[in-house]
Amino acid sequence: MIEELRATLDRHAAQVTPQPDPYPRVVSRHHRRRRRVTAAIAAVAMLLVVAPGAWLLGRPQPYLPVAGPPPAALLPLLNSPTRGSLAADNAYIESLRQMAADLAMNDDSTGSRLPDDPAMIKVLFAGDIGARRIAVVASVDGKPLVAAFQGEPGDGADELKHSMLSMMEPALGTGFAMGSGNAERTFLLLGPVGAVYETAETRYTGTGVKRSWTRLDAPDGYVGIADLVGQQRFRVLTGGTVLYETEGGAAAAPGKPVTVDPQPAGGRGRPMPAAATQIAAGLATLTRLTGPDVTYRVLWSDEIDMPGTTTGRAAIVTVQAVTADGGGPYTTGTIDTGDGSYRDHPSGYGIAGDVEHSLLAMRLPWYQVESDHLQIVAPPAAVRAEVVRGAQTAEAALVNGVGGLAVPLGSQLTIRVYDAAGALLATLEYADRDKFGCDRFDPAACATGSPPPSGTESPTAAVTPTAVVTPTATR
Repeated sequence: MIEELRATLDRHAAQVTPQPDPYPRVVSRHHRRRRRVTAAIAAVAMLLVVAPGAWLLGRPQPYLPVAGPPPAALLPLLNSPTRGSLAADNAYIESLRQMAADLAMNDDSTGSRLPDDPAMIKVLFAGDIGARRIAVVASVDGKPLVAAFQGEPGDGADELKHSMLSMMEPALGTGFAMGSGNAERTFLLLGPVGAVYETAETRYTGTGVKRSWTRLDAPDGYVGIADLVGQQRFRVLTGGTVLYETEGGAAAAPGKPVTVDPQPAGGRGRPMPAAATQIAAGLATLTRLTGPDVTYRVLWSDEIDMPGTTTGRAAIVTVQAVTADGGGPYTTGTIDTGDGSYRDHPSGYGIAGDVEHSLLAMRLPWYQVESDHLQIVAPPAAVRAEVVRGAQTAEAALVNGVGGLAVPLGSQLTIRVYDAAGALLATLEYADRDKFGCDRFDPAACATGSPPPSGTESPTAAVTPTAVVTPTATR
């Protein structure tokens, strides 16, 4: 199958000169069946009458394959046979390829498209998992996309509904939770033939995240879970190397309400009781940290100007779950003081130690447009921050350890904070991240490589007692 796809790709590449699609934002993501000729003629006539230039801007562009073969890291999955209970149904597989080609869906974020030629589409999975029929296809060109579809057992290819479109990765983990009358959270984990699948128990501490991994049975070469309960972490390995790591399912709310003292630690800001309670409950849901050994505290809170909210203002709170060692995971969220809508930002998550030594830096959540404001939450004794960006150094005054300054988005920084006597209190190496990685609290946990054997505890890169290290990550 893959050789046929490669041959088709070579044929297409020889016929066209690849160039970027200049109209990625004018073609919507939703299902687009091919237009009937009569409808197209009517649309052309209308566009020419109303605005002749609109036809040039709005017409669908022909698919231009990205030159070259798929990236080497994706070939093991693309070369693997189709998995799933319908893998041997050749007629169904062909109908899936044709359906995906007819849709020719766009990924607006990259300008990429699924091919409109079924010969350039590979079916990775087709089958029933529990009460759902699932299909996953991928394009075979220099920049492969992967698309997922779902329906009910017995549905034909043209009855399936599109549920996901993204750039392809070496393995796939995706959930399915749509469908009237079906509350099951179906989950599919799919890697190359011969891959090993594992799930983890997670433990948060003040110095990082520790995980104990257990191997999952995958007799048919994939993991299909009919109804994933709670939120679980998974990874896919080949030859002892991690190809892919993700979380699946939905976090369950804690069994009893979480209590939090709304007074910010060290006097850092003003108390926001309602927002603190809501954000603490969300943190407990994400981390599943409850019980007598866990407390919740506010590291910083205030009410700030926030363009795009109904009132122009928002409550902002950073809440930390404190474990037995005095530290733990934290999250930052904003709540519109008018309609109560919530926002967060990837940089507002992390692991911190005790209040007197931990240094946090983050971008603010946003509703209308992202700000270049960098928020600093330092030990309460800190009065000055020094921010180094390349050869440039800027300073910010801190009150009870809190302050900020404008720094260009996408920056990598070294931040140092000092007390009134000029003594260095903490140092932080900070890199902006505008996307959520596979672990929002400790993005270093997403790094691929050779892990400890299954069944052993796998600590991630720990933070030092004097800083919170926030490396770059992608969602």
